[in-house]
Amino acid sequence: MQQYFIKGKLEQGKQIDFDKEQSHHIKDVLRMKEGNIIRLVNEDREAVFASIFYRDKEVYAICNEMDPNSNDMKCHVTLCVGLIKKEKWDYLLQKCTELGVGTIVPFESSRTVVKSKDEKVTKKQERWNKILLEASEQCKRNSCPILVEPIQFKNIIQYKSELNCIAYEDAKYIGEKLKDCLQSQSSITVVIGPEGGFDQSEVNLLVNEGFHCISLGKRILRAETATTYVLSAIDALVE
Repeated sequence: MQQYFIKGKLEQGKQIDFDKEQSHHIKDVLRMKEGNIIRLVNEDREAVFASIFYRDKEVYAICNEMDPNSNDMKCHVTLCVGLIKKEKWDYLLQKCTELGVGTIVPFESSRTVVKSKDEKVTKKQERWNKILLEASEQCKRNSCPILVEPIQFKNIIQYKSELNCIAYEDAKYIGEKLKDCLQSQSSITVVIGPEGGFDQSEVNLLVNEGFHCISLGKRILRAETATTYVLSAIDALVE
């Protein structure tokens, strides 16, 4: 079943008009027929099943029964992750959305290969947000992740949650296991480094701010792998 995010209140019997891009997708890409059922979600995370109709060249939907189910993760996860190269970054955005991330905070650190200023990363926000939107619709989420503009590493402390962790490759010497840190918190911030990892001074900065050093196992993971691993583990522990 196809899903679309729309604006406004959802209630049984209400007519929903689509924007140009959504109309094109329904009519020309998916070639839906009148009566086809879709799922609509609004800014308040309300969901409804709706039927497709056509009026000349216009596409609209009529809301049927509300869908009380939510596919969002119970624990709000803020993922602070070092900027990585384009293809891997796009993959990271897509898969982390599918796995339930709540907020994504890209950062630039001493070892990030991609630099936000040099690569004009902020100009790519629109494309990144489109990836998040499409992934959210595909996996039937009731919300789309928040994507923050890239920040400097020192500003990560502005995105603290009830529980705050940094995944560090040397955590086996000083670290904890995620399952031992995560108890009944409703929010968690996890920091994942870029390809080059962290400088020790960066780890010290966050530890001094109350972040737990956690290990992700015996093997060193790539950034895009580490993010999906962490989200999968949190989902398994809180659901």
